Amino acid sequence: MTVRFFFAILILTSLQAFARDLEDHGQTRPSKDSLTFYDAQVFTIIGKFHNEKNYNRFPQKYKQTLRPEVWNLSQNSAGISVRFRSNATDISITWRVSGEVSFPHMALTGIRGVDLYAWDKGFWKFIQTGRPTAKTSQYEMLQGGEPVFREYLLNLPLYDGIEAISIGVNSGAEISKPKEQLLIANKPVVYYGSSIAQGGCASRPGMAFTNILSRKLDRSFMNMGFSGEGTFDESVGEGMCEIDAALYVIDCNPNTKRELIYDRAVKLVNQLKRNKPQIPVLLIENSLYPKNEFTIIGRSEDLAKRAELKKAFEFLVKSGVRDLYYQTGDGLIGYDNEATVDGVHPSDLGMIRMADFLMPKIRKILKSYDK
Repeated sequence: MTVRFFFAILILTSLQAFARDLEDHGQTRPSKDSLTFYDAQVFTIIGKFHNEKNYNRFPQKYKQTLRPEVWNLSQNSAGISVRFRSNATDISITWRVSGEVSFPHMALTGIRGVDLYAWDKGFWKFIQTGRPTAKTSQYEMLQGGEPVFREYLLNLPLYDGIEAISIGVNSGAEISKPKEQLLIANKPVVYYGSSIAQGGCASRPGMAFTNILSRKLDRSFMNMGFSGEGTFDESVGEGMCEIDAALYVIDCNPNTKRELIYDRAVKLVNQLKRNKPQIPVLLIENSLYPKNEFTIIGRSEDLAKRAELKKAFEFLVKSGVRDLYYQTGDGLIGYDNEATVDGVHPSDLGMIRMADFLMPKIRKILKSYDK
């Protein structure tokens, strides 16, 4: 009897621990009937420059303008977020992705997950990550919270598209567009770059360095990072020129062949300045990839790319282009080679380092020109 009793207690304890573990990981949910779901389109969408009722970075009219590879990537929702206000004690998100993308070197929560932040005591504070389970997923982001009004920020997937997304709140709770103008009142920064700018390989959307900068600088960042395809395209520049931005950032060295950087950088900057002369432009050098540090050819190529961008910058300044800035890449992700997943794409550590590295420069430019 003693042995049986012991095993009965052991099994009961294990079941209770398993239940707690499920709850801790957001898997227990209020019954579907107790939640009311609202299409996210009725709230405030930030991080896109058009009014189409979707979560794509470029509007349909650019399908024939952008290179096909860029157009396809522009359907990923990187940098796009939903702002809302609610006094809900329970918040659940249901979302349907367009591609069910997966990579061997990046967490699914970053590729096609969502994450939720709340404004609290002067900061955006992380609450929970919605973990994708299929093409359509539902995840409990908040359970048993206080019934007080808060401002919320819901970040969308970095490397997949969103076909539909809804926010569910407990019965009797109110939910509306934001009351505070956080991330909305100031003009956006437009950031054009590579897979790193798109968010590879952040563990969740809020950890992409552009999203970190967005929260810290209180303005949206329009993410024009295109994985493998950030190559100083004037067709992308055409879209940038539509945006009444506070700053254009160009970070295309990683994806562009060395022999193309000078000419393309000069053409793109001139295009932006011709159409939006009042908006400052910041050129950013590539970092030195950790994977290339111990290879002669790789390191030489990284340095040669930097030299081509610097040559373009110096030519543009001498030709009379104003409000043009330059940021070297030394120290962009630190010096210890610990900040990437694969020798190229930043981990969360690398994303934090990039945000911290770029923030003083961007903040200084914004302080001078933001109106």
